[in-house]
Amino acid sequence: MLRPTIPATVQINEEIEDVPLILADPSQIQQVVVNLVTNAVQAIGDRMGTITVGLSATIGSRFPTGNFIRLRIVDTGCGMDAETKNRIFEPFFTTKTVGEGTGLGLSVVHGIVTNHGGSIEVASKPGKGTEFTIFLPVLGPVASSVEAAA
Repeated sequence: MLRPTIPATVQINEEIEDVPLILADPSQIQQVVVNLVTNAVQAIGDRMGTITVGLSATIGSRFPTGNFIRLRIVDTGCGMDAETKNRIFEPFFTTKTVGEGTGLGLSVVHGIVTNHGGSIEVASKPGKGTEFTIFLPVLGPVASSVEAAA
């Protein structure tokens, strides 16, 4: 779906595993992915770069309150310093020049994720790229979700 809008200089890697079902609005989750991939493309710019989209389960791993799926968007773009990283989810915050961005993309992503009972984390270093990790709660018992998907 996104490939036609991404420059040929950017390689897309998929690391998609079978995961349990989640209760989510598909169009809103699509918006999350579109916003994060669009930002990743912009962070890479005119250089050669890579965006990795990963989906996996975190069954019984780090969450005492339940099981989650993990959605990761990782890029080899310009990265962010700590000051920028601390503000990225603020509405209207942008590092782009006037007319190039509204500063709403990541605040929308944050709102969608939290409204779905999930959480979002970001790791980034200038010159090294950025990784967004989103956790969304699994719907119902894990065994039934995995069997239903099969």
